[in-house]
Amino acid sequence: MRPKIHFTAPYHWINDPNGLIYYQGKYHIFYQHFPYENFWGTMHWGHAATEDFLHFQHYPIALYPSKLYDRNGCFSGSAIEKDGKLYLYYTAIRYAKENPEYVHIQYSDDDLIASQALMISDDGFHFDNKDGKQKIIDVIEDETLGDVRHTRDPKVWKMKNGKYALIVGSKVPSETGYSGEVLLYESEDAVHFTYKNRFLDDRIGDMWECPDLFEIDGQYFMIFSPEHINQPPQPDSNAVIMPVSFDEETMTITKQGDYMYLDYGLDFYAPQTFLDENHQRTMLGWMRMREPVKGEPWTGLYILPRHLTCHQGHIYQSIHPHVQKYFNKKVKQAHLKQPFYMHVQCNDQSYINFGGMKLYIENDCLVCDRQQVSIVHEKVCQINATPKLNQQYNLEIYYDYHIFEIYINGGYYVLSQLVYDLSDEMTFDNVDIQEIRVHSHN
Repeated sequence: MRPKIHFTAPYHWINDPNGLIYYQGKYHIFYQHFPYENFWGTMHWGHAATEDFLHFQHYPIALYPSKLYDRNGCFSGSAIEKDGKLYLYYTAIRYAKENPEYVHIQYSDDDLIASQALMISDDGFHFDNKDGKQKIIDVIEDETLGDVRHTRDPKVWKMKNGKYALIVGSKVPSETGYSGEVLLYESEDAVHFTYKNRFLDDRIGDMWECPDLFEIDGQYFMIFSPEHINQPPQPDSNAVIMPVSFDEETMTITKQGDYMYLDYGLDFYAPQTFLDENHQRTMLGWMRMREPVKGEPWTGLYILPRHLTCHQGHIYQSIHPHVQKYFNKKVKQAHLKQPFYMHVQCNDQSYINFGGMKLYIENDCLVCDRQQVSIVHEKVCQINATPKLNQQYNLEIYYDYHIFEIYINGGYYVLSQLVYDLSDEMTFDNVDIQEIRVHSHN
């Protein structure tokens, strides 16, 4: 029952996608990986490559702890191509106090010591963990600038002015506890970085993980994953997107609107964007599978790759064309024993039951109830809803084992859900089914 077209590791735990890049004719997917167990532990970078996001070739672990500064983990980061080589940027972690009973688990968040590091690979497949690493940004000791423990996830890109930018998440003390922030660094050679500027906001959580800054059709957006942004029963951290302006010369970010969730299912976290082979802004992200499927040797999966487009200042999300081609056969009925694509038109009386996962309209919002087919966990939200939809309920639903991705009104909003133990029964009341597609090998 492993997902057929959603990315998973061959075995054991994964979380954030890292180093996403189209490089020398292949998409490289690196990922946070604990290769020994089905739970979070000392972070390595797993590695896979694909040409179509459907068929993945898995490779040996790319980055693993090998230096004093990263002996307890190679945390998240990004990749660029420079002079034909692949540059991997990551957060190097060591613990101030190691657990003598099990060195792979930290005592607490207070025991992290974080710096930023670089590995350069000549070909994207060979990585010298002994001699190929270098520290590029040292531990931040000044608590007014950033946090010694929680400064992580560098995203690097080449700016229009020819210089290289690095954005990294952090937090600083504030009157309310901590303010989330990003720090911005500049480099001439993609190796030596100098601090340039910061952007912070104490109203959006208190630690910003996995920041990403990019431009679509003249509009900049910042994606980040703030911790402690929500109140129970919602998960306390979620991925958001916010329109901003960005000045390359001063590296100044200015907020231009409110943030919104990237995915209203609230399992979605730590996304990263990159440019595909056609230079379209594309995104992968982690679905937080907090427990493995019973009897399975893997934990965690990624969303299907999504194209991001901008219309009237709003981000729309759509499935990457490579994956759309997978659903190549029209059928009259779908069942939960194989992946399917379903396009439906709903109204305020519609009710859908996918084997225990229920969809319906309430107060002009799409509501998803997965109480019957989810796990009990303090950070799992079982009933989720979109913002109001102005009486427009056009749904494109992608199903794969253990996951539904629901694109609403052309991708204006998305709601994705992890599910366990679906039954075979499906019901559709007051629903106009426009189209169903599955994969045919013929």
